Amino acid sequence: MTHADVTTPADADALAARILQPRERPLVLVSTDHDGGYAFDVDRLRAELDGIADVITLATGTASKRLESLVPPKTQVFNGAARSYPPDFGANPNWTRSHLRFPGQAGTDDLIHDAMAQTGRRTVESAPGPGIRRARGIVQGFVADGTRAIVRLDDGTAVTATATLLPPDVPLIAALVVGEPVSGVLEGGELHPEPLVPDLDVFTDGAHTLALVVKVTELRATVQLHPRLPVVLRRRDVGAEDRPVSDLLAVGDVVRVRVHRKPGGEIALSVADADPEAPLVPPLALVAGGAPWLSEDRPRPSDSGTDAEQPASAAHRDRGAEPATRHDVAALAHEVAALRSDLLALTNLVARSNGSNASNSGAESQLRAENERLRAHLAQEKAERAGAEARLAELSEDRRETGRALRDARRAAERAHVDPTPEGIRLEIERTWGIRTAPGERTRWPLREYSLGPGFIDSLAGLDETQLSKAVRACVDAITGRDREIPARELHRLRTGEGGDDAYVVRADGGRCWRSSIEQNAPGARRLHYWELPGGVIELSRVVHHDDTRP
Repeated sequence: MTHADVTTPADADALAARILQPRERPLVLVSTDHDGGYAFDVDRLRAELDGIADVITLATGTASKRLESLVPPKTQVFNGAARSYPPDFGANPNWTRSHLRFPGQAGTDDLIHDAMAQTGRRTVESAPGPGIRRARGIVQGFVADGTRAIVRLDDGTAVTATATLLPPDVPLIAALVVGEPVSGVLEGGELHPEPLVPDLDVFTDGAHTLALVVKVTELRATVQLHPRLPVVLRRRDVGAEDRPVSDLLAVGDVVRVRVHRKPGGEIALSVADADPEAPLVPPLALVAGGAPWLSEDRPRPSDSGTDAEQPASAAHRDRGAEPATRHDVAALAHEVAALRSDLLALTNLVARSNGSNASNSGAESQLRAENERLRAHLAQEKAERAGAEARLAELSEDRRETGRALRDARRAAERAHVDPTPEGIRLEIERTWGIRTAPGERTRWPLREYSLGPGFIDSLAGLDETQLSKAVRACVDAITGRDREIPARELHRLRTGEGGDDAYVVRADGGRCWRSSIEQNAPGARRLHYWELPGGVIELSRVVHHDDTRP
């Protein structure tokens, strides 16, 4: 049984400091159960996250209780559970940024995905393989309270979209737009859209765009250009100097705003001086291949009473697409979301009207009647949706079973024997680079020109599959130059002797010899020696034991 890394209160003190201090990599923490065992595969975590995340084990008991007293609420780990803390967790130690994974409800794959997502990379599941590829389609609607969407792919296949790769503050129902395209990583019957980093440079000083109202009081309103970019508007910003801001804006409104860039690049917004005729800078898309998350033709909730038969829509509805039938699962869920939005808006209007004088009694009665009609409509839609979701649940279970079988097959293929020949190693280097390097990183970390030295293949003899995989990852980091930014590689120039003043090893052709760590904390931990030639070409020299310092 593997002994836990953190077993005493003193160990827990050091671990808490490490969790809350800035780090270069995620920290995956796995706790023991009461018997001292692990529900997650610690060895596999360390193998697949080597050089990407630090994996630490924690003994449940006095050490876990001490850690609980030192970290923010809901961010502790004990009794067999595990979680991954992002590198900047201490700057915003919110438990929603570090999902707790319970034994029996999550697996080792979930922890690997969490850590990879916190580095901005995709997990191995995102790599091309059986049933796993990039795909594109059109959003048909939402189900499961907006936490899943139905997407019809370009080949006509219908799949469900999930928020697996999205951060908690970017909900799926905000990121996807019904009737508009989206792309992502397709795994079995599930599409995983990938989040986009908001690019504020598109909003120049004086530009006009759209913002979503998310909070309103009498004195101010909060709007968003992106779910992660809230901006506070005061009375003067909305033209409400002599009246409450809540008289002009309501939660859920999509409004035109004018952008003002302050010194230093900070953004301020104004509704009051926005030109209704000015061209708009398109709102940001939240996911790769997706449409702008806001639309100017989204109706205000207060306009919903104009048509007795058609309730006002929620965000993103009616972008020119034909509405789906009532019996379509996606349309049912989308309609329920719309009704809930309208019901909340009307309830707020009724509450505000209670303080009005007697001349408003007719309007109040009309609003109350509309409120009751929407309640009845919502109840009917819920009943229809319940049956549809039951059928969807059966289909989802089938997809999950198929997905598990595909993942098992893919893992078996990935762990197949790697042919330690020049052709086999080159193929493995290209495959590993494709898996470990996200599309957005490939221009920064290209697979540069490289060659295999005369003794390289022979130096691989005796390596088992795990050691060979680690060696290939070190080779990829050397070829791309990424080893210079990975502390665990312990990269340094090879010297002619043991002394710190001894000359560096330089070949007659000007090549410089570098030494990079393949393994850590293991007997005879292996190292990679490689030459960096003039012009940037990399020549992989040998894989050696720790004590072997020959080039």
